[in-house]
Amino acid sequence: MTLFIFIIKGKPNQSGTLETNIEYQIKLDYSSKANSIIIKFYLYSQNVVCLVSQTNLDQVLFTDLTDSKNQSFSYDYQSYLANSAYQLVEIEFQTIIYIRCLQSHQNSEKSSYELYISETPYIDTCNNDCNGYNYPEIQNSVCLSMQCNCLDLNFGLYCQFQSSNIYSNIYYKLTIESYKWIYLKYELSTTNIEFQCINEVQDVFYSFVFQKTPQKIIPTIENSQQLKSITNIQEQLINNQTNNNADVIYIGLYNNQSKTIDLQFKIVTYNDDNNESMFERNKIIIIITACVIATLLLFAIGISALRTRKQKQIRKQVQEDIRRNLNNDQQQTNRVFDPAIYKGFQIRFIKDHFKAHYYDKFISIYPGLSQFQECAVCLEQMNKGNNKLQRICSVTPCFHIFHYICLQEWLLRQKNCPFCRTEYTRKKIIQDFPWLDIGNLQIKNTDSNYLSRIKNQIESVNESRIELNNHQQIQQTQQLEEIKD
Repeated sequence: MTLFIFIIKGKPNQSGTLETNIEYQIKLDYSSKANSIIIKFYLYSQNVVCLVSQTNLDQVLFTDLTDSKNQSFSYDYQSYLANSAYQLVEIEFQTIIYIRCLQSHQNSEKSSYELYISETPYIDTCNNDCNGYNYPEIQNSVCLSMQCNCLDLNFGLYCQFQSSNIYSNIYYKLTIESYKWIYLKYELSTTNIEFQCINEVQDVFYSFVFQKTPQKIIPTIENSQQLKSITNIQEQLINNQTNNNADVIYIGLYNNQSKTIDLQFKIVTYNDDNNESMFERNKIIIIITACVIATLLLFAIGISALRTRKQKQIRKQVQEDIRRNLNNDQQQTNRVFDPAIYKGFQIRFIKDHFKAHYYDKFISIYPGLSQFQECAVCLEQMNKGNNKLQRICSVTPCFHIFHYICLQEWLLRQKNCPFCRTEYTRKKIIQDFPWLDIGNLQIKNTDSNYLSRIKNQIESVNESRIELNNHQQIQQTQQLEEIKD
C-alpha cells in the first residue's frame, strides 16, 4: 500500500489506521525545509510495537526486537516495555519510508498513526526534541549535550513518561487502570524504607529505578515484584545504590488485572541507628561550638567595655588636672608623678619634642589644620581661649592639634594620640622629630596624602599673598604716575 504526503505545518501531514503484521509504504515529496519525520502511534491492544524504516520490513520478526539501536529500522522499545498506549518514532527525512506494526500473537489488530514532517534538526538521542509524545506542543524538557534533560516530573529516553511526587508517611489514593503503569517520584532520605498498602490487592506489581540522565532504564514487568501490604525494599535499594549516586527514584506500580483498581499507598521511612548517632553527635558539636563562640563574644565585649571605661577615666583625670593647672601655673613644677598612673613619657621628653605654638599663628602658617578648633582632651576651644594657656597648642606626629598642656597631661599617662589612638614610641618620636618646622614652613613626613594636601594649601596661600603684594605694588605705581601727571 502506497501513500503520498505533502507538508502542512502544525497539523499531521498524514493520519490513518494500520493493521498489525502488514507493511505500509509511504512516499513523501522532497522539501529543503524537511529535516526529520515524526510518527506517533496509537495502540488499541497490548504487545504491539511499530517499526519504521527506509527499507523493506517483510522479513523482520517479533523475536528480532531488542533494546539495541544497531538495527536498520527504528521503533520505540521503551514505550513498548511500559505497555504505553502511545509510541513515537523519529527518523531522518526520506522520500520513501516503510511502516509495519508487529504483535506477539497472530491475531490481526488495528492501530492508528499521525505523521509529521519536522523542520527541527534531527538528533538521534533526542527524539521529538525531548517533548515526549507531544507534537507539535512543546514541554519544558530540553536536549543538552546530545541527551534529554527531563523537567516537570517527566522521565524516559525522550521524557515521554509522566510521574507524580510522593512524600514519606502520607497515604495516597491511587487509581491504576487495567494493565497500565503509574509512576511516582520519590527523594530518598534513608535506605530503610517500606511500602505499605491499606487494602491488599492481587496482581499489583512494583518496580523502581534510580534517576539518571539519560533515563535508559525504566520500571518494567521483567524487573518487578508483587506488592504486598507491607514491603520493605531496603535490601534492594542498597544493592542498586552501589552503582548509582542518585538520591531520587522512580517507582512504578503496575495493575495486572482486567479492571481498574484503587490503592491506598504510603512510603514509611525508618531512621538507622547510625544516622541517629550521627545526628546526636552533630548536635553536640553544634552546641559546643555555639557556646565557645558566645563565650568569645562576651569576652571581647567585656574587654572592649573595660578599655572604653579606662579611656574615659583617663580623660576625666586629665581634664581635672588641666583645670587645676589653669588655675595655678606654678603647680606643675612641684608635681609628684605616681608610676601607677603616669605610664607615658617623661615630662622632659615631652617638652623637648612636643613644642608649644600659638594657635592663631600656627593656623595662619598651616591653614589646612584649621579644622581642629576644639581640643579633643578638654573639649575647650583653642581659637577662642580665655587665657594664655588655652591659646597655646601643640601638634602630634599624626598631625592632630591639642592644647599644649592637655597634650602634656595625656602623654604623661599613655603613649598614644588622644584623637586617633596612634601608638608612639621614643624611637619613633626621635626619628620623626621635628615633624613640623614653623620657621621654614616644612613638613618632614611627606609620605602622607593628608600632609601633602596641607602643604599644597600652604603653597596656595603663599602664592596668593605674593600675587596680592604684586597687585598692591602695581596699584601704588599707577597712583604715583597719576599724581605726577
